Amino acid sequence: MRHLKRFALAAAAVTVIGVGSASASAVLSDNFNGENGGVPVLNYASFTNWTVSQGSVDLIGNGYFDFLPGNGLYVDMNGSTGQAGQLTSKTVFGPGSYTLSFDLAGTQRGYDGIVNVSLGSLNQTIDLASGTGFTNELFNLTISNPGGAALVFTSQSFDNLDMGALLDNVTLVTAGNNVPEPGSLALLAGALAGLGLVRWRRKAA
Repeated sequence: MRHLKRFALAAAAVTVIGVGSASASAVLSDNFNGENGGVPVLNYASFTNWTVSQGSVDLIGNGYFDFLPGNGLYVDMNGSTGQAGQLTSKTVFGPGSYTLSFDLAGTQRGYDGIVNVSLGSLNQTIDLASGTGFTNELFNLTISNPGGAALVFTSQSFDNLDMGALLDNVTLVTAGNNVPEPGSLALLAGALAGLGLVRWRRKAA
């Protein structure tokens, strides 16, 4: 009876892991409103979740170069240095399936806004006419590289006039079948160890 109880506890632990890994959850959610204390600034590079990995970008909105009022802060993918910008997520996301959502708008200044977005199986270039307002873009993707991958937005608006597409509201959600988090792996290891202990004692008896 004692062996059965231990087996049930270990099985329950494995079940908990299965349930946890089957539920979708957001691993990245960023509307940029908290950046720089909510104050817009040109050529911003101190993002919480991003590295400006090439060129420059501007943090605009809230009444400052606010081409689309009412959206808080957002990112102009061409900063004020004449160089198209690139944002790379500081987080490397592990293997699995994801849904990526973000809002993208044209430059609002007479030039197309062109941005390439890449993550795992996703490598998509989006071209928006200048006057296009924020449009939600939604993609399903997979990451197969065991080492994971970073999310990258690259401006391809090479107009040399500091006019890039506008980016806001980036969200990345797991599809529920991704590699378990370290805590879940530890729980699984403990459960399997418990099962091994039960079998060893049964043989010793």
